Amino acid sequence: MKLYSRNTAMAMAFMAIPGMAAAQKLEKKQVDSLVSVITKNPDNIAAIDAFNRSTGRDTTVRLNTFRTLLKKYPKSAGLNYGMGVLYTQQESPAAKPYLLKAVAANPKLAEAYAELAIDAERWGEFDKAAEYKGKAYEANPNSPDYLFQYMYSFETADPAKWAALLKELRTKFPESDRGAQAMYWKALRTSKRDEKLAIYEDMKQHYPINKSRWSSYGMNDYFDALLGFNPGKAAAVAGELAATPGIETSTKEEFAGDKVMAEQLMQADELLKAGKTAEATALLNTVKAKRWGPTISIVALAKGRAAAAVSPQQAYDTLMKAYLKEPARALKEPLFNYGRQTGKTDEAIVNDIKSRLLATSKPAIFSFDAYMEPGKKSMQDYKGKVVLLTFWFPGCGPCRGEFPHFEEVLKHFDRTKVNYVGVNIMADQDDYVIPFVKSSKYTFTPLKDKEADRTNLPVRGAPSNFLIDQEGRIIFSGFMIQTPEAQLMMQDMINLLLDKKA
Repeated sequence: MKLYSRNTAMAMAFMAIPGMAAAQKLEKKQVDSLVSVITKNPDNIAAIDAFNRSTGRDTTVRLNTFRTLLKKYPKSAGLNYGMGVLYTQQESPAAKPYLLKAVAANPKLAEAYAELAIDAERWGEFDKAAEYKGKAYEANPNSPDYLFQYMYSFETADPAKWAALLKELRTKFPESDRGAQAMYWKALRTSKRDEKLAIYEDMKQHYPINKSRWSSYGMNDYFDALLGFNPGKAAAVAGELAATPGIETSTKEEFAGDKVMAEQLMQADELLKAGKTAEATALLNTVKAKRWGPTISIVALAKGRAAAAVSPQQAYDTLMKAYLKEPARALKEPLFNYGRQTGKTDEAIVNDIKSRLLATSKPAIFSFDAYMEPGKKSMQDYKGKVVLLTFWFPGCGPCRGEFPHFEEVLKHFDRTKVNYVGVNIMADQDDYVIPFVKSSKYTFTPLKDKEADRTNLPVRGAPSNFLIDQEGRIIFSGFMIQTPEAQLMMQDMINLLLDKKA
């Protein structure tokens, strides 16, 4: 089953596509002018940064220029920084030596520490990355970006320090959108509804959507969080947001559509209370849930309630259809309750779900070279076990962000029955892989990707995730696990394959 939901509309933006680094194409005379400036002053960081953004994906000019000038000024902090940035833009392990030379030559070079932090995360050296982020902020305490990055080093390791740094960020840089971004991420990652709502209410007050891109994302989730238990307030909030002056037409239309959705759900409930089941069902069939997120389940549950007014079987069939598209925890217990009302046992319901999933499953066919042992690993090596298979690469921030969620889910399972495999899709980042696994202590088995070796595993970006059953069949694909709700969903997905009740 392919799951297209990402739990938030923003999650698709977190997909990493290799080779998509931003660059600004300049005219040759502009590039030549930058080279002239750098030649006269090899520690001109502004000129070096502009030069590194100047020539698109073709790095030949930059590479040759830095090599030539480094022969003349081998200890230049700026030139070593420039070469290091050139390599970090390519997500290349070659970056580290140059960046270390840069900070050795200039211990106050905040930009180099920031690049070292990015590179350290690709090596799996998260403590070192936190140290570099701290040094970047120490070197340039006037940067909200450096404070934001430093703050996030403590999100799970030291929540109290994270909170103190967030307060500093909001106080010291009240106009920076980094404050809204921090709040959005915090709300996204909490499983406590009251805490989530409090964060979004604070965001709504202090970061208006006509001034903050991240607040616009947050208000989307705020509406979603309200809709399931207080559609009246959700409608009011959406209407207020749609009327915000100065917002883009698309944003206005989105919130106006949210208001309509909430009002339709309330109207449908009123029709059901009045015994007008046909009218309620007809109305619900016109309700358009968002493409991603919890509104899919909320609308499905409303349709299930309308169907239950006809018969438990119709309600069961309605929720089953939704559950097969996305096995969200919010749908699970209502689905089982309707099934029980038809006389089905829990075992029969599980078997029904599995048989429907198996009807659309495909065999997983692959054979990849291993990093940490000789030879290849194929699907045959994992027969008899459930397999979580993720395609990633060390430079992929969304992949690195997803790994802790996978680890949290897998703590609930006997690892002799569930294998966790990570396939690196970027061969030029091979040097990162073994150090990353050892330093991060993540528990996946690292394998090397070749497109020819993954016959029917489509990988359109990273991460690309699959859950494979004990017979080597792809049961779930296309999911991302970035929130507590998504972790619960994945836990249910694995339990289903193991014939276990969560």
